[in-house]
Amino acid sequence: MFLKRILLLLLITISQPVVYAQQDDFCDAINAILRDAPNKFRNIRGNLVNAGSSATTWACGIKVPGTINSRFVYSMGLFYEGAFFQTKNKDEVKLVYEKYRGLLLDCFSPQGYILSVQDNFFPGMKEYKKLVFMPTVKDDTPPGAAPPHITMEATYSKQVGFYTVVMYIFEH
Repeated sequence: MFLKRILLLLLITISQPVVYAQQDDFCDAINAILRDAPNKFRNIRGNLVNAGSSATTWACGIKVPGTINSRFVYSMGLFYEGAFFQTKNKDEVKLVYEKYRGLLLDCFSPQGYILSVQDNFFPGMKEYKKLVFMPTVKDDTPPGAAPPHITMEATYSKQVGFYTVVMYIFEH
């Protein structure tokens, strides 16, 4: 009887899926997502939300502190998408953009990530550059084997009238 209970407990334990602990720290949460990028985020993707013709989305199993919504998206590649802030008032974007820019710099500069900036293509948003945090790529890295990287940008949706500060983590 005792042996039967132990075997049953062992069977239940083995059959449980791998679950990442909920991350309390901003850097730890993003690093957890980055670590799972080579696995196509399989360990942290939640349930399928939408299997559309142009994009497929999944729930996110990790909460990055500060995000108001997040998901995984497959559309011309697989990536994490997490929104930090959304408003109809453009003047409210600056403080949030600067806050998360600083947090990302604090997290990833010490890890050897290099920040590059690109112009924002959204009309009226030129002051909010697209930030790209890319780890140093070795010269012998084969084409198509780029490491996961992080971007952050401020966007505007004319359809819904919202400005959004959003972070993306690309599998490569």
